[in-house]
Amino acid sequence: MHATRQALDRIERLNPSINAMICTTRDEALDSAQGLDRAAAAGEWRGLLHGMTVSVKDNVDVAGVPTTAASGMLRNNVASTNAFVVDRLVRNGAVIVGKANLHEWVFGPTSQSLHFGPVRNPWNTAHIAGGSSGGSGASVAAGMCVASIGSDTAGSIRLPASFNGVAGLRPTVGRISSSGALPVSPPFDTLGPLARRVSDVARVFAAIAGHDPQDPISVDQPVPNFLSTLNESVAGMRIGLQRRWFFDDLDPDVAAAMEAAIAVFVSLGVEFVDVDLGDVENAQQMLTFSMIPADAMRLHAERIAEREADYGADVLMRMRLGEKVSGVQYAQSMRWMEGWRHRLRGVFQRVDAILSPTTPSTAPAAQGLDFAQAIRRIPRFSCAWPIAGIPSLAVPCGLSREGLPMSLELAGAWFKEPDLLRLGHAYQGVTEHHLRMAPVLHA
Repeated sequence: MHATRQALDRIERLNPSINAMICTTRDEALDSAQGLDRAAAAGEWRGLLHGMTVSVKDNVDVAGVPTTAASGMLRNNVASTNAFVVDRLVRNGAVIVGKANLHEWVFGPTSQSLHFGPVRNPWNTAHIAGGSSGGSGASVAAGMCVASIGSDTAGSIRLPASFNGVAGLRPTVGRISSSGALPVSPPFDTLGPLARRVSDVARVFAAIAGHDPQDPISVDQPVPNFLSTLNESVAGMRIGLQRRWFFDDLDPDVAAAMEAAIAVFVSLGVEFVDVDLGDVENAQQMLTFSMIPADAMRLHAERIAEREADYGADVLMRMRLGEKVSGVQYAQSMRWMEGWRHRLRGVFQRVDAILSPTTPSTAPAAQGLDFAQAIRRIPRFSCAWPIAGIPSLAVPCGLSREGLPMSLELAGAWFKEPDLLRLGHAYQGVTEHHLRMAPVLHA
């Protein structure tokens, strides 16, 4: 009960300045926490997440609560049932504290919502929190919850994780059900957890992963009991490194943080292997300027025709890109994707993971931000892994001279989340970046 009250009190105190939460479920959370306390007093443990406070991105259904996707059109869209992942959370003892703010229609890297207001970065409220799961990242960084459920199509978990100084896992597509979540591009969408500690990300992932027969994208593959091996040594594991492109045009502080992170992994006994990923730089063009806009426009075409004025200009601009994608262009992107996945299969026969920066810079200032430029620069690296459908994990790796978080990213082969989580957990075991608290918590 104490942890839940503390989380709710933080939301009440800090949300006016951070705007990470669209709504809270205070009464339900307190009732749930009280029931969990009674169970614990009777010697009953309700699961992996017993008592853990969790926020849920507001494109994911929680029964009895509106699912708005930060769109004014959905203010009264009250969910009748829980999403698959929410049922899994509750069944494992999590306490849902509310719905997290996001970029309108789950479609942008800044979370500057027209209808519900922008999410602000807890490390510096003049800066953006990333998107589209900006409220998820900010709510964890601001101590409003221990973990959050976000969604990721081209970077929407990992970008906010990077900018808010928390860890975030984008799982293999199909590993976590998207039933009960509003989509952007179903072949690339996935839900996933964010938390300060990789060990908490791992616990949430273990609780919500699994097959859902109602979700056509869900994959029926057993989830191993990886929590028992989370603390095992990573000595002897191999990490691939491509300096070309991934290490080009980085902020100097990010570049220095990446070199320091590499040194930490070497000290843990990890071997680095040079890899050649070919034309990886084309991933962003194929994914975010071809397939995703086309899929998003398909989903929204009828609504845009009827209510165009109710869309934010930035979201509408991105969806309109989808109108210009021809069948030939979409097919070209598909062929590139197939070749990219084939290339990665060969790479992952040699390495356990690939290391890169999560973002090329720290969170930019909100004022004067050029959105067209932001959608190219912010997710520059994050698109490579979703187009392959593989998992990737963002882990905080330091603060810039301005006091803003920086992040590394580990990508692995299909369904190899346990390897990424073990590497991230080992890194956090000998570093303290994830223990630093955002200034808003000291105010």
